[in-house]
Amino acid sequence: MGRKRCIELTESEQITLREGIKYHAKHEFRRCCQALLWSAKGWSVKAIATELEVCQVSVSSWLTNWQNQGLVGLMRQKGQGRRSILSVTNTAHQQALKQAVSTHYQDAGRIKTDLEKALGQSMSRDTVKRFLKKTITLGTDFGEPPNLFKIR
Repeated sequence: MGRKRCIELTESEQITLREGIKYHAKHEFRRCCQALLWSAKGWSVKAIATELEVCQVSVSSWLTNWQNQGLVGLMRQKGQGRRSILSVTNTAHQQALKQAVSTHYQDAGRIKTDLEKALGQSMSRDTVKRFLKKTITLGTDFGEPPNLFKIR
């Protein structure tokens, strides 16, 4: 039932992986740990992929990353994932937001439309809401970049 690619784990590595399954905040990391433990028990890559509902390539890459980098190889590295559409530190985004909010106070749909026209990029209403929340949380005045090191 699939190609066998078993890894060998020491007792301390098994304990570490079990702790990762129990306590790590990221679901993806917990799945990687589970895959490694099953591989050590003799499960095939295909069986692990089926059980975790991922592709076999993902399971193989987890095993390879474990062998090459250890535990660090299972964690999502900086720069992976989707790039954000709007950035709090981008002054063009801040200016467009300031203009849109002054025109359409508390209307996320219209603010979204204005931002899309100003920036030439499509986005969801939820993206605009998160950006507004982030901007307000950081205490910016919609025009100036956030000062994260303010002494109060």
